[in-house]
Amino acid sequence: MAKANLSFEGGDSLFHQMTPFSKLLFILSISFVAIFNTNIYVGVGLFLLCFFVASFCTGVPLKKYWVLGRIILPFILILAVVFPFFYGGQATTGPDIVAITTPFKDLTWAALGFGALLALRFMSLALVGLSFAFTTHPTDMVQNLSGRGWDYRLVHAPVLGLVLFPAFLELGREISITQRIRDLGQDTNWLKRKLIRVKHLTFAMLVMGLRNGQTQAMALDIRGYGAHKTRTFMREVPKHRAGEIFAWLFFLLSVIYLVYEFNPETMQWNIGP
Repeated sequence: MAKANLSFEGGDSLFHQMTPFSKLLFILSISFVAIFNTNIYVGVGLFLLCFFVASFCTGVPLKKYWVLGRIILPFILILAVVFPFFYGGQATTGPDIVAITTPFKDLTWAALGFGALLALRFMSLALVGLSFAFTTHPTDMVQNLSGRGWDYRLVHAPVLGLVLFPAFLELGREISITQRIRDLGQDTNWLKRKLIRVKHLTFAMLVMGLRNGQTQAMALDIRGYGAHKTRTFMREVPKHRAGEIFAWLFFLLSVIYLVYEFNPETMQWNIGP
């Protein structure tokens, strides 16, 4: 079975040539539209756009996306199945004609579309997020954002998370294998066994995160990072004007769409009747 790997992959694709800031701006635009959009057709179009970017603009094989994407697939399926029961006209997702009759509630095509819209939303966010992780080297991200005047503490926090996330995945895999070998919680019911394993995994990941974060902070302090402009030197990262123009243009279009779409009475959090 293929292992989940969130490491950077070098290349010369369109997404590789964009600066980290441009990619962050693009992801921010996608996130805003995905979260606040209430139209099923826009949701489908946004997912197809993210799929196109992942397939043809990153140079990363789709198999690698699938290895990590299947981890959140059960969560997405739960959204698509459960949330139609809470539909109350929050989105333009289909006609109000009964499609499925259940003992709890008759589900209309609009309700099923609402669940599909939520699933499309998270799949879009997952694809664009993985595209960023696969094509952005942490060093380039630090250099680009620091060069824009961002505080190095704010820059290194997400970068440290990006660097440590693959280690967390590997740690979780090793702990899971160890727990199965030792039959941890086998004499308990299924739910309690899962809780015991999650408790040990959470503690181990927390300790590992604190240890690595402290090591990184000490390394920065020893090197005097940020103490003076000429104290720390980084290699130059080429700027791609076309990528920044594309990112700002897409951001502007997303803001215009959200202003046009915004309606407090039809937001998805109004799940009541």
